[in-house]
Amino acid sequence: MFEAAALPAPDTLPGAGDAALVDLLITLDRERSRMDALGLHAVEELRRRRVAEHPGLAPADGGSAEPVQLTGEQVLASELCAALRIGHGTAHHRITQAKTLTEDLPATLDAYTAGDLHHGHVNAMQDAAALLTAPVVAVDGDEGEPLYSEDALRVARAELEKTCLEGVQRLSRAQLSRRLTRKLHSLAAGHTRRTRATREAGRFVRIEACDDGVTAHLTGVLPLAEALRLDTFLTGCADATNPENPRGVDADGRSHAARRVDALLDLNTGRGTSPSVQVNVTVAATTLLGLDDEPAEVVTPTLSLSVPAEVARDLAACGTWRRILTDPTGTVIDVGDRTYRPSARIARRVQARDTTCIFPSCTRPAQNCDLDHVVPFAQGGGTTAENLAPECRHHHRLKTHTRWQVKPLPKRGWRWTSPTGHTYDTSTDPPPY
Repeated sequence: MFEAAALPAPDTLPGAGDAALVDLLITLDRERSRMDALGLHAVEELRRRRVAEHPGLAPADGGSAEPVQLTGEQVLASELCAALRIGHGTAHHRITQAKTLTEDLPATLDAYTAGDLHHGHVNAMQDAAALLTAPVVAVDGDEGEPLYSEDALRVARAELEKTCLEGVQRLSRAQLSRRLTRKLHSLAAGHTRRTRATREAGRFVRIEACDDGVTAHLTGVLPLAEALRLDTFLTGCADATNPENPRGVDADGRSHAARRVDALLDLNTGRGTSPSVQVNVTVAATTLLGLDDEPAEVVTPTLSLSVPAEVARDLAACGTWRRILTDPTGTVIDVGDRTYRPSARIARRVQARDTTCIFPSCTRPAQNCDLDHVVPFAQGGGTTAENLAPECRHHHRLKTHTRWQVKPLPKRGWRWTSPTGHTYDTSTDPPPY
């Protein structure tokens, strides 16, 4: 009844141009998503039919007088196993996913059907939506029910989809996950999944010997604010021991990662450097004052993530505050500067505006990126916030030494143009000033 769409034969690809090949990859990616979504629709339709046919109990068999449990999902899973050559676990996962997307996340399924999402996006949406039903406790430690249930849960899921699916076709899974995390923090403002006392009691550090007999695994659980400070401290130590090439290999052959390990070991002996380290927290003043519990954005040299209000307050309590002025849309206001190297003030504002590398799908923190002149300085480009953008070293080189180009979008964000002429828009969510 249904036939597969015609696709070009592999032996025709050597004669295709670069742009045609990229177009083919884009088409295949969208069609892969559309076909997977269509499969989920088919699974859900079969599930409904089997549930109606098998309400849950089958007649007694053999010498038993009791009916046996036999659900429509079980019957369908067996058919999927035979038809698709998959295991029971995989079959039940597909059935559950089809039901969940159809009933709980219809906008996500619609976007998947249109080819705007890939399976990574869908999994991220499902994982985030599942957390809305997780039990939470109030900040004072009182036990509570799930934060959202029944009608309120449907409203929260719809809000999650409405907010986080906007422009999702431009986001990688990591970028979508970051957006989802922030929205979840906002939806759960004033609540936490564990009390502070529980988190404090759950702290640990464990050292386990590896099988080679000469190395060990170090694992642990510690407060997020302290973990971020420690991570930034270790990076600062590693950078300081090789200032000529902070992220490269030093004269002793140690990589940056190896120097971070040495810095951690030096803490035990009191040796090593004590660099000035920085954790940037972008948080609303009303949150710091305790008037609301909106999440904040945290950027370290190695991480860029959303954190709950209590973590933001913890980080900001012992930090240096800097005021950043924005317009009503959240755009950072800046001033010009004709020197090539941006001032610390300009650099801070660019990093506050674009918290990560501006290349599509790249999530390297802005603090760990080059501040690139979008219009080259030698061609009259100013050292201003409008003409500077954080780019990781790889994507900076890509723009400088290849035919890739980047231009600012009229409002917020950037447009990258590849050598084949394809354009990719990227933008960052406005920070919570």
